Order: sequence, then C-alpha cells, then structure tokens
Amino acid sequence: MQFLPKLENQTESEYIKELMADCLDLHVFAKSETIQTLDEKNQIGIMSFYLEYSDEPQYELLRLLGFYSEINPEAQKDMLPKINKLADEARAYVSKLNNQNPEIRRVRGSAEYLYLEGSSPEEIVTEMIDTGVLEEFDINKKNLFENHLNKIKTYIKNFPTHSKIEELKQEDDWDTLDLGAIEVLDKIDNDLRSILVKQKNLH
Repeated sequence: MQFLPKLENQTESEYIKELMADCLDLHVFAKSETIQTLDEKNQIGIMSFYLEYSDEPQYELLRLLGFYSEINPEAQKDMLPKINKLADEARAYVSKLNNQNPEIRRVRGSAEYLYLEGSSPEEIVTEMIDTGVLEEFDINKKNLFENHLNKIKTYIKNFPTHSKIEELKQEDDWDTLDLGAIEVLDKIDNDLRSILVKQKNLH
C-alpha cells in the first residue's frame, strides 16, 4: 500500500498491477468497518459501488487504470501523469489514515454503510449519537448535531439516491466487479479473494 513511482526496470504492466494491488489493499484498510458487516456477494457489490461513486483516490485511480490497457500507446503515455498524480494523492491519503484516529475511519465507514441501508444523513447522526459513536455536545455544551451532519454529508455527497441504490442491488451484476475489459487485471478474482481473507482476519 505504498503507491510507489514507476521504477526504471519496471514494465508499465507491472507498474499498473502494483498500483491495482495497492488500491485493493487501501480499500480493505479504509473500508474495513463497512465490508466486515457484509456477506461475500455484497462485499464485491460494495466495491463496485465505491468504484462508481466514491471520490476517494483509490477508487478514482482504479477507474483510470481500468481503461489503461484499452487505449493506444500514445493515449497511455498521456494518461500516465494523471495516474501518477492520483497515486501521489493515494499515498498522501494512506499517510492521513495512518495518522488519523481510527474512530474517524470507523465513523465514515459506518455512515456509508447506514446510508446504503437506507438511512438519511439526519438519521445516521441521530443513531450515532444515540449509540455513543458521536458526541452530542462539546466541552462547552454546544450541540454538535449540525457539525456531525455536515461531515456525514461530505462522505456521501457523490452517492446516488436510496431508490437508485435499491435498483443497483437488484441488478444481476451487483456482485460482479466491473473495471471494464482489462487484460492486465486477469488476476482480479484472486485479489478479491485475498481481500475477503484479509477482511475476515480484521476481527
């Protein structure tokens, strides 16, 4: 999960595969609170959901990598700076998460999961306060509901409506990871199975 720059003796295919593995590892690390509550089908479905809607760098990078092998060499050359930029952002995000109180990561994962299960942002904040996940007041007795609500809304700002989410869950490919026709990612099934093994070891 280092998102290292491409080495001189490294082929572009090797570099892309390494970035893919880093993105999958970051997915597990950042979303453990969400994926550990789901069965295998929905763990893969939620991965597809994040790929489609999340603005976190690991998913933005995966979306870009999904098209890399499908374009001509000149276009690939033009795409590399964007890939490198997103890899830099992902590396910075890893550093941020490592220095962050794990509770913050738990709040985001829980909020995303509750939204996917049909809760509104207001309902999410209320439930988290009621269960002690979030504080109701600060040390000066100021009510923190609106602060929490604004933060939760930033987490889900790119997510679709609940009705759209229910439509997605009913689709046949909800449990299929679709990154496009990507020959360089022929080992994706093994990578995902490794994710599930890592997830089970989280608790």
